[in-house]
This record gives sequence, structure tokens and C-alpha cells, in this order.
Amino acid sequence: MVQERKFRIGSTPPSCHNRCNSCSPCMAVQVPTLPVRSSSGAPLRASYIMYSNYKPLGWKCQCGNQLFNP
Repeated sequence: MVQERKFRIGSTPPSCHNRCNSCSPCMAVQVPTLPVRSSSGAPLRASYIMYSNYKPLGWKCQCGNQLFNP
């Protein structure tokens, strides 16, 4: 019997268990990440400059209108 493996492209949601303090429900949501310059003033990554529609996403835990790090 052959089992088929399923692969996902991208990342999976983090566990938000106990991440929103006492707020409930605490759910994983994807939010856009902003380009950040290094403390040395290095230029932005080429992907931000070359592709204006490139908007990477990251995961946060959300409860109400507050966001928490996973």
C-alpha cells in the first residue's frame, strides 16, 4: 500500500496557546511584514526594490484588535 505525502507551500500557523495573556479567543493570523533597515543603514533587500507587489506575510496571534508574538 502506497501512502501519498502532501506538501504545503509556505509556513504553517503557530500555536497561539497561552500567547494572548488572558484574552480569548487567541487565533493565528497572517500579517504583512514591513522592510526593516539594519542598524548600519544597509539598503533594503532587493526583493522589495525589484518587485513593488512583493508583500511577505508573517504569523501573529490575535485577540480582538491586539496582536501578540507567537
